[in-house]
Amino acid sequence: MKKSILAIALLGISTLGFSQRSEIRDAEDAIEDQNYKEALAELDLAKTELADEKDKWVIRYHLAKAKVHGSMASAQSGDEMMENLNTALESVDKVLELESDNEEALNYQIQVRQTMVQSAIDSQNEGNFDTAEKLLYKTYQLNNNDTVMLYYAASAAVNGQLYETALKHYNALLDMNFDGSTTQYVAINKETGEEEIFESKNMRDIAVKTAEFTEPGQKKTPRLTGEIAKNVSLIYIQQDQPDKALVAIEKAKEENPDDISIMQAEADLYYKLGKVDKYDEVMKEVVKMDPENPSLYYNLGVASEQLGDKESAKEYYLKAIELNPEMVNAYINLAAITLSEERDIVEQMNKLGNSRADNKKYQELNERKKQFYIDALPYLEKATELDPTNLDALQTKLNIYYQLGKNEKAKELKNKIDSIRE
Repeated sequence: MKKSILAIALLGISTLGFSQRSEIRDAEDAIEDQNYKEALAELDLAKTELADEKDKWVIRYHLAKAKVHGSMASAQSGDEMMENLNTALESVDKVLELESDNEEALNYQIQVRQTMVQSAIDSQNEGNFDTAEKLLYKTYQLNNNDTVMLYYAASAAVNGQLYETALKHYNALLDMNFDGSTTQYVAINKETGEEEIFESKNMRDIAVKTAEFTEPGQKKTPRLTGEIAKNVSLIYIQQDQPDKALVAIEKAKEENPDDISIMQAEADLYYKLGKVDKYDEVMKEVVKMDPENPSLYYNLGVASEQLGDKESAKEYYLKAIELNPEMVNAYINLAAITLSEERDIVEQMNKLGNSRADNKKYQELNERKKQFYIDALPYLEKATELDPTNLDALQTKLNIYYQLGKNEKAKELKNKIDSIRE
């Protein structure tokens, strides 16, 4: 009698195992057919009979669960997508807990990670920065060594005005001394003469061996420390905490005393705070470190104008143009500085009476005023040559043509302005 009972019990256990395996197989087949609803139903049935032990069927169950939720997530967005992605990754983790070198699980984890990055890019392009931040941060959590993902998550948070989240990520990056600089492997394409960047040193070396590329080399991308410090300070300013903003910059400078991008961020911070004199002071130090950068001279020109030092501003704009002859705004600002002298002349002219002496003085002042127009015109000519649709520059040039009696040129320019505005 006992033997019969034992036999029946064993038969029941055996049947249970076969049922479980059948359901897992059916779920795998349903995933292949992209029938995810059926796959989930089969997995739910298998779950009720799943033994908590290291068994290949347990592994297959969790792999199938990872794949069905991962596949569903790829066609979703928002919270629904995140929920399915989290389930997929948790299922992969359970496989790796049972078998740390499971190749299929490791490869699928990489695949999910790639899907998350692409989904983050798509979300950002659609303006959904909240989802992008969550995806990028989750990607970072999968591999804490990939700190650039945390940086991208912070950037997405900034774009989405999620300032508290961005601040948390940026401070974490600063605490780990992240600088974001990477090594690029480059070589010159013989056919085009252009420098190209390769994914790895090995790929570059292979390309060079084909004789299609020459001059192999490597270079470092710019550090991101300054940008991070700048963004942290701007967030604090947004939160009306300028003292914390200055502390963030000082901390970054202590750790990276020769980082020009941090000094630039410090200058920008002073500018934001309306401390133009401090901005000017820091920027002069920045220029000493990078004397061939035209943008720095241009920015110093703007600061000098705000400080009322027109002569220095003019020198800085001219230096910027010397280094970059196509800097349109420098030409426009030079014209504006030149024409700003006109205001004083006009005020003097308006105060004059009708006496012979006043009339003589009026003519002298009028000639001086015309000279300002003559001096400003070449800057505007160059600016509109470089930027033919800049209406502000075109309109100012038109006014000068009228003042100088260049009526034919004025008529031609007026027609051009009208055609742009249509």
